[in-house]
Amino acid sequence: MGIFQYRSTKRTVVVLLLLLFLVVSMISFLSYWVATNRLKYETVNTHMALLGQIDHKLELMLQTIDKETIQMLENDDVKKFFDYAMSEEDSRDNMYRLNSYFRGIVNSGEFVYSLDMYSYVRKLLFSGNALREDQAPSDYEWIGSFEKEDKYSSWLPTRRLTLSTSNFPIYRNVVTLLRTYPLIHSPGFRRGAVAINIKEEAVYQLLTDSHSRTLGDTFIADAEGRIVSSADKNKLGQNMSGSDVMSAVLKGQQEGNFRATIGGEPSSVFYVTSEFTGWKIVNVVPEIQLNRPLIKVRNALIVIAAVLFVAAGVSAVLLGLWTFNPLNRFVANVSKKLKTHPLYAGTEWKPGTEFTNFENVVQHILTDSEQLQRQIKESKPIMKWRLLTEILTNYPVQNRNIGQYMDLVGVQLYPHYFIVMSAEFDRKSEIRSARDLHLYAYALCNVAEELINAECKGAAMEWEDGQCAIILSFDDEDVEQHAIRAVAVAEMLKNFVQEHFKKTITIGIGSEVRELRDVPVSHKMSQEALKYKLVMGMGTIIAADDLRGYHSGQFHRLFAYTDTIVDSIKVLDEEKLHQQLHRWFEQLASLGVPPDIIRQLIVQLLMKAAVLAGELGVAQEDLIPAENVQEALEQHDSLELLREFVEGTLARFIAGIRHRRHHHEKNDAIEQVMRYIQLNYGNSELSLNALSDEFRMSVSHLSKMFKDYTGGNFIDYLMEIRIEKSKERLAETSDKVRDIAESVGYTNVNSFTRIFKKFTGLTPSEYRDREWDRRGEDREAL
Repeated sequence: MGIFQYRSTKRTVVVLLLLLFLVVSMISFLSYWVATNRLKYETVNTHMALLGQIDHKLELMLQTIDKETIQMLENDDVKKFFDYAMSEEDSRDNMYRLNSYFRGIVNSGEFVYSLDMYSYVRKLLFSGNALREDQAPSDYEWIGSFEKEDKYSSWLPTRRLTLSTSNFPIYRNVVTLLRTYPLIHSPGFRRGAVAINIKEEAVYQLLTDSHSRTLGDTFIADAEGRIVSSADKNKLGQNMSGSDVMSAVLKGQQEGNFRATIGGEPSSVFYVTSEFTGWKIVNVVPEIQLNRPLIKVRNALIVIAAVLFVAAGVSAVLLGLWTFNPLNRFVANVSKKLKTHPLYAGTEWKPGTEFTNFENVVQHILTDSEQLQRQIKESKPIMKWRLLTEILTNYPVQNRNIGQYMDLVGVQLYPHYFIVMSAEFDRKSEIRSARDLHLYAYALCNVAEELINAECKGAAMEWEDGQCAIILSFDDEDVEQHAIRAVAVAEMLKNFVQEHFKKTITIGIGSEVRELRDVPVSHKMSQEALKYKLVMGMGTIIAADDLRGYHSGQFHRLFAYTDTIVDSIKVLDEEKLHQQLHRWFEQLASLGVPPDIIRQLIVQLLMKAAVLAGELGVAQEDLIPAENVQEALEQHDSLELLREFVEGTLARFIAGIRHRRHHHEKNDAIEQVMRYIQLNYGNSELSLNALSDEFRMSVSHLSKMFKDYTGGNFIDYLMEIRIEKSKERLAETSDKVRDIAESVGYTNVNSFTRIFKKFTGLTPSEYRDREWDRRGEDREAL
């Protein structure tokens, strides 16, 4: 079977050859273009970096010399030279010491050639020897001009100092730094000046230290275009600002590069500006030298392209031999089997069309695959809901491929550290239909997932009507930061819903758990926190970690006392409620309870009262406060204001309970029954039968009316009253237990003790001891 048996194979080989040649051409061109641009970029950066190194070294050298000059002006002999008129002998001694001092400075470094001082007061120049002003050579013309300059230091253009005045004079090129004495005196008040003559060849040496790593000519010019240092010593001190290159450098920015034609040869010019002196460090490189690496790259790429062209032709032949022969055999075998397949038995298989027929079969298979993928995509929401439901209720330990399952349905969670939030729409009854509520919840889940994935990873689902469960997971171990991030996400979610949905939501946040199997614990805590909407108000964020319990510890008694307050609400005794709240807040003050704990205790009390009112039939909408309770508690800055707020809230609960009871019973018969019980609870014969005879009602009707009014049965209500009265007498008197039992209606002290322990967990004697001990501790605390 030849490789060109099929027309499609022939076309494939031809197209492959053309494609290979096209690819090689494009790769060669792009490689050359990328490489040349990269080399040009690196060349520019390299030259600029080298100039930056030169500038850094030059500034270090000049700054060091300047600092040494400033230190030298503090020398006593230097000050005497400038300031004092001395005798000839003192002057000689001063000159001798100065000469030794200067010689030490010159010999200690490689840059300073000589030092000169001139006293404007004494009209005296010192340059190794003392000279009067009229004896100063022409090299010292700076003396008069610098006295009038309005600056404290100056750099002279490179000049030549005369070393010998013979027929063959000897000169030395120097760069001179001038400084005033004293350092900051203005023109007209200066006493002298000092000149530091720096060797020009030492400055140029800084250029040649880096010259071996660069190309072309490097020189230094001052801000006016005069040459400070260069390889061509004949140009030193000359003003080159008229040249095209120097003009462009002086007019340019602090640093840069450009192209110019110098001496008929294209060149690249690089320059930087010294911040210390204002000098320009310039590097001129001919283009022919700059492009040598590019020429090498071009030649290498030409050779590589030729090799690739040859390799492409050889590869096409080998590809035909090694690939198409097996491919042709594969197509022939598959075609032979497809001819006998039930789905394709009727298909006409003409010679040379095997590839076309095979393509049609593959297309049919791909179509079936797309349909299958679409079905999986449509079922993903259901699969996701089922997975999240299992995670939130009972983690499927038996499912070892939970990670793959989460990837399939698009749920992304980190392996550790989870927090669950429960978000619920407020005023669900105002939403028009159940379908609208479902759509709101669906949109809320989508928004929640977008906000979560911006902070961490997580997922959200509709848990029940109008309520969503949101899982957050974290990839670090900063537990405190996790809680802060969860609150931040909840705050953004609440604000988004309020702004875009024009609705409010309340969010409960569960405690953090480490393992995925413990997520149901966090979910349950978030739902428990959500119940506190009754007292915290709608549109709030309630964290389970902030709802601390006080069933043990130093505030146990304060928390337990809230049960007594709730009992007064149950029997609608507002006067007793007022007294209990007053006593409770007095204990909060006397024990020095921290403000945060006080607010938490108040929240717990309001929650208990709201739950009781709900059990007694008060509608939830009537229980939820109009204002945010947490904000309201924060606004009250005294215990008196807090007590008034709590008492007002509880009075509203009592009013709701009373209204509910009046709604069930239109007359005052039940209230008369309640008052009768309050007055006769000590009668051991008090029973439903006795009440039936007293008020002329049937026992069944009285029992039903009593349950509707109180939410419980008569026996439990009577026992609660008797136990509460006995608790008061046990705590406040030293009467015998038997006498107290008889006073509240129990003729058998054993029955009384058993019922008392059932209600309080303590025997009457244990309860009395505990209360007396507590009062003793309270008095000691005061």
